[in-house]
Amino acid sequence: MRMANDVSLLTLQIQQQIVCDRCSREFLAGQTDSRSLQDYTRLGVGFTDRGLQVWCRRHGLNVVHIDFDGQELTADFRCLV
Repeated sequence: MRMANDVSLLTLQIQQQIVCDRCSREFLAGQTDSRSLQDYTRLGVGFTDRGLQVWCRRHGLNVVHIDFDGQELTADFRCLV
């Protein structure tokens, strides 16, 4: 178990990207001049009354809305500088 003050938790550890399905289809079809899907997507991420929402700003669509089911989860907003 890692300690709460462990700064290794603040490094990039994403194992699977969250992407907009429509952005992904457009990118894979070559309908953009972006070099990567990550560069093409324009995602907004934030907290809602329900939990956490990822929103595609390019298409104005919900990508995922995670319901915390009323639970307060621990979040670490520290930043390595």
